[in-house]
Amino acid sequence: MDLDEQFDANDEDVLSSSYQGGENGSGRAARQPHVIQLPLTRVKNIIKSDPDMGLAGQEAVLLIAKATELFIGYVARQSHVHTVQAKRKTVQRRDLDACIPIHDELTFLDGALE
Repeated sequence: MDLDEQFDANDEDVLSSSYQGGENGSGRAARQPHVIQLPLTRVKNIIKSDPDMGLAGQEAVLLIAKATELFIGYVARQSHVHTVQAKRKTVQRRDLDACIPIHDELTFLDGALE
């Protein structure tokens, strides 16, 4: 399964519902369920810590947070595949290290985790 297959219409709906405010009958904004699990304040602080980055709008922060969650999920699934192939039940660092050279889209991580 590649990255394109993982981002389907459901993820697109989740992104749009996470920052579009709705109104209920009382005129107050309806509460949207939290679909982003990463703390947005921390994501924004990380973005601000980059000297090349200027101001980031709320939509940009949400998109970066969601992309990060999808990336972490992808890496975790690939690491889990290596764990299962090794007939173990616990994902270990070596499983992550083993999946990096095999998958072309993860080669930028080579040496970054040392």
